[in-house]
Amino acid sequence: MKNRVDVRTLLNVYEKIKSQGHTIEFGTQLEDIKCTESPDGYSVSLADDKVTLDINFHNTYHFHTMNEDPESVINQTTTEFHNNNEVQIQEFIHKLEEIDKNY
Repeated sequence: MKNRVDVRTLLNVYEKIKSQGHTIEFGTQLEDIKCTESPDGYSVSLADDKVTLDINFHNTYHFHTMNEDPESVINQTTTEFHNNNEVQIQEFIHKLEEIDKNY
């Protein structure tokens, strides 16, 4: 993936969701972004309905999309698969930037 995001910004968004969002069953939600954290506190996740972003210890991160396995997607070329995932991730990043800007 071509996605380069600032981990400090991601963690800032996470804190804004935690402090200004509302409690849900397994975490906190602000707008349509949910955040959760591992029991040990070493990793956090931000997610919407299509993308999950795991932020781990040592400022590493990984995006997961709904259709992560190209073999499970019918009638879609590998290029279309990767482009679709890239679009989903870019839309997700835009949502995080909007939360960072607006709260």
